[in-house]
Amino acid sequence: MNLLKSLSVADGKPPHLAALNIRTIAIYTNADAASSHVAQADKAVLLPGGDAKGYLDGDGIIDIAKANGANAVIPGYGFLSENAGFARAVIAAGMVFVGPSPESIESFGLKHTARDLATSAGVPVVPGTQGLIKSEDEAVKESERLGFPVMLKSTAGGGGMGLATCKTVGEVRESYATIRSRGENLFKNAGLFMERFYNDSHHIEVQVFGNGLGDAIHFGERECSIQRRHQKVIEECPSPFVMKRLHLREELCSAAVRLAESVKYSSAGTIEYLVDDKTGDFFFLEMNTRLQVEHGITELCYDVDLVSLMLQQADAQLGGQGGIKSDVLKKLQPSKPNGAAIEARVYAENPAKDCAPSPGTLQIVQWKDKKGSRIDTWVRTGTIVSSHYDPLLAKVMFHSPTRESSIKGIHEILSQSRICGPPTNLDFLATILEDQRFVEGSTLTNFLTSFEFSPAAIDVMTGGAYTQVQDWPGRPTMGRGFPHAGPMDPLAFQIANLLVGNEGGMEGLEITLNGPDLLFLGPAVVAICGAPMEVNLDGKPIPMWSRVRVNGKQKLTIGKTTGGGCRSYLAIYGGLPSVAEWFGSKATSPGVGVGGYQGRQLASGDFLAISKEIPEYLSQSLSLPSKLIPKYVNHWDIMAMVGPYDEGYLLPETIEMIYDTKWQISHNAARGGIRLVGPKPKWARADGGEGGAHPSNVVEYGYPLGTLNWTGDDPCIFPVDCPDFGGFVSSTTIVKADYWRLGQMKAGDTMQYRRVSLQYAIEMREKVNVFIERVAKACSEKAGFDEVIPLDYSDLPDFSSLDYQGQAVLYSIEAKGNQPRTLYRQGADDYLLVEYGDGTFDLNHRCRVTALTKALKESTSDISFKNGLINTVGCCTSLLIYYDGIKIPQSKLVHHLVNLEAQLGDLSRAKVPSRLFKLPIIFESHRQTDAIKRYMETQRPYASYLPDNMEFVAKNNGLERKDLENILLTSKLMAVSVGFFAALPLCLPVDPRQRLNCPKMNPSRVFTPEGQVSWGGSCMALYNVESPGGYQLTGLTIPGVDILGSKHGYSLSRPWLFEDFDQLTFHEVSEDEYERQLAMFHSGRYEYEWEAVTFDMAEHNDLLRRTEGEVEAMRKRQKKAQGEMGLVEKDLMERWIKEKEEGKVPMDTVEALLHDPAISPIESPLNANVWKILVQEGDRLNANDVVAVLEAMKLEISVRAEEGLAGSVVERLLVRPNDVVKAGDALVLTRHVDK
Repeated sequence: MNLLKSLSVADGKPPHLAALNIRTIAIYTNADAASSHVAQADKAVLLPGGDAKGYLDGDGIIDIAKANGANAVIPGYGFLSENAGFARAVIAAGMVFVGPSPESIESFGLKHTARDLATSAGVPVVPGTQGLIKSEDEAVKESERLGFPVMLKSTAGGGGMGLATCKTVGEVRESYATIRSRGENLFKNAGLFMERFYNDSHHIEVQVFGNGLGDAIHFGERECSIQRRHQKVIEECPSPFVMKRLHLREELCSAAVRLAESVKYSSAGTIEYLVDDKTGDFFFLEMNTRLQVEHGITELCYDVDLVSLMLQQADAQLGGQGGIKSDVLKKLQPSKPNGAAIEARVYAENPAKDCAPSPGTLQIVQWKDKKGSRIDTWVRTGTIVSSHYDPLLAKVMFHSPTRESSIKGIHEILSQSRICGPPTNLDFLATILEDQRFVEGSTLTNFLTSFEFSPAAIDVMTGGAYTQVQDWPGRPTMGRGFPHAGPMDPLAFQIANLLVGNEGGMEGLEITLNGPDLLFLGPAVVAICGAPMEVNLDGKPIPMWSRVRVNGKQKLTIGKTTGGGCRSYLAIYGGLPSVAEWFGSKATSPGVGVGGYQGRQLASGDFLAISKEIPEYLSQSLSLPSKLIPKYVNHWDIMAMVGPYDEGYLLPETIEMIYDTKWQISHNAARGGIRLVGPKPKWARADGGEGGAHPSNVVEYGYPLGTLNWTGDDPCIFPVDCPDFGGFVSSTTIVKADYWRLGQMKAGDTMQYRRVSLQYAIEMREKVNVFIERVAKACSEKAGFDEVIPLDYSDLPDFSSLDYQGQAVLYSIEAKGNQPRTLYRQGADDYLLVEYGDGTFDLNHRCRVTALTKALKESTSDISFKNGLINTVGCCTSLLIYYDGIKIPQSKLVHHLVNLEAQLGDLSRAKVPSRLFKLPIIFESHRQTDAIKRYMETQRPYASYLPDNMEFVAKNNGLERKDLENILLTSKLMAVSVGFFAALPLCLPVDPRQRLNCPKMNPSRVFTPEGQVSWGGSCMALYNVESPGGYQLTGLTIPGVDILGSKHGYSLSRPWLFEDFDQLTFHEVSEDEYERQLAMFHSGRYEYEWEAVTFDMAEHNDLLRRTEGEVEAMRKRQKKAQGEMGLVEKDLMERWIKEKEEGKVPMDTVEALLHDPAISPIESPLNANVWKILVQEGDRLNANDVVAVLEAMKLEISVRAEEGLAGSVVERLLVRPNDVVKAGDALVLTRHVDK
């Protein structure tokens, strides 16, 4: 290029312009931040107009282009690409519009004037009206003149919008107002005209290129007959219809060139024709005054780069030449196509919903790589398909010497490519290519009206209360704040799979409390196992624990639980092949948004592909004998052992209380935690030391699965989706054999711990394993069900004597020199916690944890990650080891660890590899302010830490706010653990003089912004994603996680940024600069600033010795300040609790009202938290109105007015949001009113 040096890309992906030495400036909206054109451009600028209107803001686009020195604007395929006003404005701003002249856009933009231009150029037009139709009666008259069927068209329409085919006068009258309205609303032009509709016709178009000087050439034709709602689906070059009538190419192309030259057309354009299938007669339809989506197949067949040609034309215009010279252009005229190319448009759309657009996250994007293919796409793994724009994901093209080989090639690409997330039309497109009419090249514009496509899939009609994809065992080796996941009841889950012929761990659906409605679009074999539920197939009951054949178009309805337990599992033969794996598992972890169906529970409109082939042997009936079906009850005796922090933390009487108590399951019982209601503990210590002010606080450590975690005085059992580490005491821990029973406990149930020995725990687990193995053999007909021994929990042995109680600490090594005291704490039959020191933060201990982890990973002995070790969680002073207690005896593991400890030796002078990060931070921002405002409005209105967390943290440490900011700007913060929630780095200041201390928010927040810098206890934490949280908010920086690994610096195998022993530093930036850098992160272009360094433990230990006096003085200051702030918080908490209690309706008032025969209560169906009240006193109710929404077990439960309450009036509201209610509690009192 001579003059064209800088190009503004207004829409779509930029061409590959590096070779042309053209600088590109991409514009984008937030919804498009991760698009390919943003990453590929030399510079990208965020549009100010928002997602919906940003690309339509012509003035804003021109301002950006001018500000960045662009001398041309290329508009892409849509939005403003055919907007004459925008083209004029670009030219008026001194730039070139890379496309036709505004006059050409205008002339061809109105279809009725385009018809006149075609007629003048001697191009046949479809018989139709002369000019615009002015009334409904005129439309009827013209339709009768032309003969039915006819098509009403908006003159300004495009993209298949503003069209209606009419077969009768009545349909003409019905459509007239609709098309006028669409034209007015969509295109700001209500004008319409009419043409005869040719039912048996082809849609064929010719690619033209003009120089604006009266010269034009063509690049052959394309067949675009396969259309849905007038939108092209598959295109071919050349047209197979034309290839059978070669004379037609000359006629079509000559007419197209005449028309382009008659208006001195400039740049690329497309003349579209309707071609009669019987006669070959052709008629002008319209001209598209832009580059067409399907231009790529023309480029493949004619070896031309149309975008480059458009830029050459623009360059000539910049140089004052008006366009490409005539002789240069004419030399580019090809004689014939080379081979055949086919394009298929891949959309995110739901074939079960009439191909409705399906926005969502693309969890996997994998294209089949094949020679001859070209895939133009803006998406990759991790792309979020927005609801704001066209759902086109890619144009898949294939070129080869023959049409037959091109069909075969593109079919291979479509059938072997994989896109997981929202549904796509990949299978639909592949099936079209198999149709005999397509193979023969005889597809018409009405092809899809008779094309039958029956996908092997499930259309989710309703998602149920909480239905999600799980597989077994989930991700037990993942860690880093990403949960184990997997089924809460692995026993029922595996049996369901075995009944349908799957491996036990194959993905299926976990259904909680109330199930989904599922329409099977193809045949399937299913089984439902678990807690008893209402199950119907096309309205007729079917048995659970049985193999069931489902035919296509049948609806499976899974209703409410009807007895004990709360979860059932739907297994489907072949699993769910379209669900993406994430780190080797399809299990859903909705808390962090990974796995399963787009990282969430199922919802109406979701689409699940199933197996297309079902083996014949699965047609045989099969049921699990009733004697083998596990018992689901309302009271659970659960086997448990000693946990890591029993003695020394809880008084002996409390340890016994845990086993003696019949605990009630709280409404807050979910996959991430099951809270218990019962007595308060008595603690064996006054506080948590450096872990925190409460005796339940400890220095952060890894949490065993199944442990009883004490959040203050409140007990919570940690199941499969729990955090992997934290700073609260864990005691009694459930053994692995009882995980399936833990997973069935629901709100309102009761449970009691039953102490068991390690040996018994292992024996029971082996019994469960043998039970599953024998069921598997019976299901595969290798044995009979009579060989399966039922699981029996009716007579558990008594292990309450002192001989069997056990101790938390299995073994200890006393401190010696620079080697710290080492304790080996047990966590039931599968976890062991190695703890260093005396419960204080010390980077020497973190160094030791790192060394021990390395030794275990490098081990080649019979205790290794290849033989029994599963995962580790390292924190500042401890290492949690997750192992298989059957493969590795506990005593053998302890012995091995003690030997390793001796080999580690003195690490006080070790040098540890580290990375020093330099991150931006802002202390004041609308994001942080909004988060605190939201907390105050929805959770707690006042507290010692409100309304300013920063001010509170400073006061709590005897500092001024500026001192706190200075600490954050000058400290090096060492990542002592990475995990908890989505690879959150927990960081300790390297300099002990900068180690702040503060309590967490109480209650914890339900929302924390991404990138939130926060402080709790003695550590800083960086929240990488939007999430719940309790640490005080102290600034914002750039997040350090990209779940699907598509951003710069991340990958699918490493979607986290921070590692143990990384050091984080901050420098202050303005809010505008922070927002700019955050936008860079969202677009995938942010580059983290870091350097490799070495952390010298000897230097650090010297620092600790030199600052002992200063640290001691700081601790005294902190203790005094914290005592004062603690009193303030105590008073405010008591005041808040009192105000909440005073707001409740007195019970005597409720009782008096209930004695009134006209009063009826609406009650809570279960133990729950009140989330929303949707009625007011005095409201009149209709049948089935939702009066309240409850939250229990992380589910939303709508409470409705029953039929008998229709017409009654709300008399009294008895609860408010955030109140806790029990099953049967009255929520609302209604008064019957006579009609």
